[in-house]
Amino acid sequence: MNIEIANRLLELRKEKNFSQEELAEKIGVSRQAVSKWERAESSPDTDNLIELARLYEVSLDELLFTTEPIPRKIDEDAKPKEYVSVGLGGIHVIDGDTEVHVGLGGINVDGVEYAKPIDSVVSIAIIIIYLILGFWRQLWHPGWVIFLGIPIYYLIAGAIRSRKKNKKDL
Repeated sequence: MNIEIANRLLELRKEKNFSQEELAEKIGVSRQAVSKWERAESSPDTDNLIELARLYEVSLDELLFTTEPIPRKIDEDAKPKEYVSVGLGGIHVIDGDTEVHVGLGGINVDGVEYAKPIDSVVSIAIIIIYLILGFWRQLWHPGWVIFLGIPIYYLIAGAIRSRKKNKKDL
């Protein structure tokens, strides 16, 4: 066996977090045999190579063809358990099975849209009006009342949307 294959066997074993003893037990050989393979003193037989490839989730070609790096499988469906991103695209949060995105495109929770883009524009407009009143007329304290416009808008817009939806369903 050449040293490249021996190094690859060592790399794959460590990647799977197996000790030599654990690997030997899984494929039915001695720990010394695994040690010899990884030092290029001996070669695994065909049955052991097949078992190693299965255990490491690679093909025999990937196991023995050492001029190319081992291609890593990327699980497209795998999502991080916890994730927070704040940027120009908005705020994106993943917490366990719940995914929330808040941005100019609206508010989306687990694929369900809760607020339309226009809702975001209205909220931003109310905040801008508050800032203008504060800086221009020093109405910081009484100006907070305009923030009541945000939930009032959502109540009115929600009622109108549900009414339109009910008319479509009839």
